[in-house]
Amino acid sequence: MNGEIFQLPGNGGSAIVGHRPGSPTTSVIATYAFGFGHDPMHAPGVAHLYEHLYLVTLRAIMTAPMVAQAQTHADTMSVSATVLAEADHELVTAMTTAHRMLAEGRIDDDVRLRECRAIDVELAEWFGNPLLVAGYKLAALATRRPQLARFDECGIGTSSAIAKQDLQTHAALQCVAFPERMVIVGPRPPEDWLLLAKAMRPSNSAVSRATSHPECGSIGSGEGVPGADSRVYISIPLRLSTPENAEAVQLAAQVLLHGRGPLAAVGDRVGVRFRGGSVVPTAGCAVVTGSWLMENHRQREAIGAAVSQRMGKNSPTLIAAQVATVPERRRAVATTSATLAAAIDDWQSGYGISPTAAGTPGVDEIDQIMWAGWERSVLVGAKTARSEPF
Repeated sequence: MNGEIFQLPGNGGSAIVGHRPGSPTTSVIATYAFGFGHDPMHAPGVAHLYEHLYLVTLRAIMTAPMVAQAQTHADTMSVSATVLAEADHELVTAMTTAHRMLAEGRIDDDVRLRECRAIDVELAEWFGNPLLVAGYKLAALATRRPQLARFDECGIGTSSAIAKQDLQTHAALQCVAFPERMVIVGPRPPEDWLLLAKAMRPSNSAVSRATSHPECGSIGSGEGVPGADSRVYISIPLRLSTPENAEAVQLAAQVLLHGRGPLAAVGDRVGVRFRGGSVVPTAGCAVVTGSWLMENHRQREAIGAAVSQRMGKNSPTLIAAQVATVPERRRAVATTSATLAAAIDDWQSGYGISPTAAGTPGVDEIDQIMWAGWERSVLVGAKTARSEPF
């Protein structure tokens, strides 16, 4: 990578600038500290609809060509966009304006109905993968969130199901016009972004905690996870203490999900197949979710005992092999502004590889993160005693 990553001052948020002299494009990723885990009880799906309406509004504001996408997680919404370098200030300004318009309720009913229908189509496709659904629900359990991520209840159907007031309520959970974190990768030097970065922050950046909202739900039990009659699910929170240990967290997640990793070894011991899993980003940690496919009730009971007996046994050879891949991955993510912006944001979020770091995490550090998370794991689908943390 040409240039450096700079941390710019901000009141209540941060902006990271990756300087790439000569790049014809500028990429921006903004992360907002709310997601579907913050949905009001009476209106599940608000965050998902907000994400869709945000992109529609952003595209309507922009006059320059733009490639953009957004994604909602349990705790966050992330938006990424790439434009020609000369349109970079227009893009950042438009990203702020789009949120203000939504927070003020300036939403066309026809547009809202169209996006509600689009969401129903998406969910119909997603629900074919019960592991994806379970992953988000278990992320809420493993991080002890006071809201349950009701991912499988986000079907909307008609625009009347979620009113404009619901979207405004959701926006009020955070100071939504201002991103919690912004990553900018392009040809401008960091100094050019200083004034804009300060302008992107409110004069009083105090935010109201989403967990204090009166209409938020309470955390659920391990029940209601799709496929739990034939699978046992595990959710392991890997705590992010600082951005600097994000690489170790990401590598620990890879080891846990590896075909020769400890979760697969648990399945081998009981005689069941480890089905793999995913990494769900949440506030302050990355949650590893996975599942084993069971054939009978005895296997479901045995998996809990096997998990307990496996705790504390490391995989030094496998960890070392994952560490060896880091330099190659750093080179790969620095090829374009878009991939570099995504890599920087992933790293800051705690589940990515830093594209500018010189060294690599040690085996002992990765092992400690992995097994500290293992001890806080949540197991669902085995006998009742195992549906709470160990």
